[in-house]
Amino acid sequence: VPVDVDLDTYCIDPAAVAAAVTPRTKVIMPVHMAGQFADMDALDKIAADAGVALLQDAAHAHGAQWQGRRVGELGSVAAFSFQNGKLMTAGEGGAVLFPDEELRERAFLVHSCGRPRTDRDYLHRTTGSNFRMNEFTAAVLRAQLTRLDDQIAVREQRWPLLASLLAEIPGVVPQGSDPRGDRNPHYM
Repeated sequence: VPVDVDLDTYCIDPAAVAAAVTPRTKVIMPVHMAGQFADMDALDKIAADAGVALLQDAAHAHGAQWQGRRVGELGSVAAFSFQNGKLMTAGEGGAVLFPDEELRERAFLVHSCGRPRTDRDYLHRTTGSNFRMNEFTAAVLRAQLTRLDDQIAVREQRWPLLASLLAEIPGVVPQGSDPRGDRNPHYM
């Protein structure tokens, strides 16, 4: 069920989420839009109160921080994209971060043809597919990690000037920020 966004951050509006939750709701999926975090404090509470999962779309949030914690430290599943328009790119593919080992292992089964990591007998425990990243792609991404912090620092330094220039254009409203999002990689 789509809900509206906060007009300042362009991220999902927690009040709209709370109003849309029903007994049929299974997951709440905030998108950290253009590097700005959705209100994770409010969304965590809404998800906990409703007994539903929280799945973060972090495709725009490589290196972002919420109150000093990175996306993978927030206690819920987070999915990243590495397609060629992202902050870190390997052509295609992505990564999923999990808050616990049990979820990680369940996801591993699905992404690795239904076989657990300890399998040496080619025994499929469930249906799955081959979503495994190859070593070359991983090497490209690892090299990009070494420069990500510097790239974010440049974007954060330049954002105030860009935002002020954009604000001079009639009808253009630059993305605002939530001060709890204390590191914004300014995707796009």
